[in-house]
Amino acid sequence: MTSAVAEGRPTTELVTTGAVATRPVLLLTFDVPYDAAAVAFAFETAAETSAELLIADIVPAMRVPATSSIRTFGDPYVVSTQVELVRQAAAQGLKVKRIVFSHPRPIGATLDLLRDQGIGMLVFGPDRKRYGRWRFRRHAARFRRDAPCLVWPYD
Repeated sequence: MTSAVAEGRPTTELVTTGAVATRPVLLLTFDVPYDAAAVAFAFETAAETSAELLIADIVPAMRVPATSSIRTFGDPYVVSTQVELVRQAAAQGLKVKRIVFSHPRPIGATLDLLRDQGIGMLVFGPDRKRYGRWRFRRHAARFRRDAPCLVWPYD
């Protein structure tokens, strides 16, 4: 006589009740255009999980005295690209929000945003050629180490 445990089967059936809470997906860049693969991955992930998609552009702010501080919303091309991505996401039926802000420490600000918004997946998606491959690797490694969520890409 063999038991269910010896055969590697569970002894009871799995019971799933209620809806599973989904956490938002964040598509992030630092004032450079978005990578097409990152955009596609973020859209697919948000659609498959029915999660909210946050499209963020964090503009690194220079540290200057307050009297000469000029606030900017970044490169106009990146802003127009972000607006177009929001339109595309809404047309696909995704719940989408656009986030743009400047900060002198964009990595730290991103980690705060991840914690405050309860993000489930960070899609770090700047265009690697324009962002710089070493800087991309360094920042992606920091996100993988310190982020309270899943991080893509994981290379």
